[in-house]
Amino acid sequence: MVKPEREPETAPLPPRQRKWHPRVFTGCVNCRRRHVKCDERTPSCTNCTRLSLPCNFDRRFVFKAVRPSGSRPTNRRGRSAPRRVSAGSMTSSNNEDEGEGEGEGEGEGEEEEDEDGKTALQLVSNAESVSSSAAWAASPAPAPAFTLPAPDCRDALYYHHFLHTVSSYLIIYDTHANANPYRQLLPQLVVMGDGGHLLRDAMRALGAMHLSALPGVPDRRIHRGTAERTYASVVTRLRDAVSAPKAPAADLELLATSLLLCMLEQMSSADSSWKIHLVGAVQIFHSLYSPRTAEAARSVGATCSSSSSSSPLLLPPLRRFLVSTMSYLDVAAACATGGGPLIPGDYWETLGGGWEYNLGAPSRVQARSSAMGRTMAQLRSSWSRVMSIQTDISRFAKLLRSGLDGRQGDMFRGDIAHRIRNWHDSVPDIFLRLDDEGQPTGDDEHVEALTAAACILSYALACTVYLERVASRRVGSAAFDPAVKQAVDRILTLVAGFSRGTHRLAMLWALLTGGIATVDAGQQALLREWLTEMKSFGFKVLLFLFLHVSRVLDTLECAWRQGGHYDELEAMISSNLVP
Repeated sequence: MVKPEREPETAPLPPRQRKWHPRVFTGCVNCRRRHVKCDERTPSCTNCTRLSLPCNFDRRFVFKAVRPSGSRPTNRRGRSAPRRVSAGSMTSSNNEDEGEGEGEGEGEGEEEEDEDGKTALQLVSNAESVSSSAAWAASPAPAPAFTLPAPDCRDALYYHHFLHTVSSYLIIYDTHANANPYRQLLPQLVVMGDGGHLLRDAMRALGAMHLSALPGVPDRRIHRGTAERTYASVVTRLRDAVSAPKAPAADLELLATSLLLCMLEQMSSADSSWKIHLVGAVQIFHSLYSPRTAEAARSVGATCSSSSSSSPLLLPPLRRFLVSTMSYLDVAAACATGGGPLIPGDYWETLGGGWEYNLGAPSRVQARSSAMGRTMAQLRSSWSRVMSIQTDISRFAKLLRSGLDGRQGDMFRGDIAHRIRNWHDSVPDIFLRLDDEGQPTGDDEHVEALTAAACILSYALACTVYLERVASRRVGSAAFDPAVKQAVDRILTLVAGFSRGTHRLAMLWALLTGGIATVDAGQQALLREWLTEMKSFGFKVLLFLFLHVSRVLDTLECAWRQGGHYDELEAMISSNLVP
């Protein structure tokens, strides 16, 4: 009798283990805590919506975890600590590692750096993008590649890359008529400063992170890891240096470092982390312009004399530029949060001596002609007046939230509206040419002046829209107010005729403000097309510096989709810094 064969026993399946997402740098607090990938949708991501959790992108606790380390850690967990510190700001996108594999751990990138230390770095520089007026008018095109075989020169490479490439995007109007202070002033501050090389390391971090975002550049993981570690080190050392007695040059270096970190967070982070650095910059600003006590003066006297004597002519231009940069971000934050500026008054005029940020540094530039010099001075003055109006509207929004009665509110609104009308009635002649010319034509000087004038006029028109939105707290105001509709139409006409390429980024706040007010489907489609182009340009050229464009588009989509939920829209606007 044949015994039946026994069926083969199937081995029990191992218990299914949850695979955590290896890179959780950006996203909401809940997704980072659960180690799951966050799609970063605002105001609530998909995971939080599915689980009915409050979605919060605030990371103010992150920087408190940074501590200076005496030696380099050896285990993988120790290496990954600075990466968690720099969360959203030090990652360019969830798509930045395409082609590198998602399952690789962070420690492998560190080992690559040791194994491939002698690998030649093929890098692209845009140094020539600011050397011709043709390159100024269009998107910067890469110059021939260069090689740097020695890994010990990576620090110099990142620094060079910041000066010749990244700096061109921080000053959008980087033209022959304007000296780029990031390229001409900050390196001199690095040399004469006494802030522990914080500014130099911050510039290196931005240069390294930009390289890690460029497609086709080898060793992107190494660049990103270097940027993250450098960023974490700068944040820690900056906090420790703020409380120490310093010379004026060191104060300037700390202020420049804080502002640079704020701009990085503003452009690359998916949350409102920029507020931390902006508040820190305000503290340094107050220490820089507040009178010193006798004891503090004696403690820094020797350092002050040595620093100021090294380059006495450099401090005034640096102060003017940094004050303008401070006000540039402060006013943008006031418009975003509706809480008024952190520093009262038109301090960019009283302390800085005039506007010197987005339209160059006139104190260090010899105008090509006297007519051009007068025109640029008029444009800077007009921009300064627009900024003053913006701050008053943000103060008005703060007063309305505090319970301002209707009669007083009408008085405040009428006064601001009168100032806006007075601005339009007293503009220089260069603004009148915008009505005669649909597109900028002529020589380089004329084109530069018209482009800058169109940008400033679009912001002045956006102030009308912003004032109405603050007073009425409604979306789609163009359907109810003819003046708002006229302002929105004019903004879109100026953007279409006088800006292209990266220069369109200079009008981002005007596009956001006008887009919230419009109800025209054609205008909404045009805005969606422009912002998508800007976002696509960022992914091709400057990936990690264009996340705020995506957030502007998300805000507009929310406004067009849910026009009645103003509180939700206001929360989205307040988290995104759009200068």
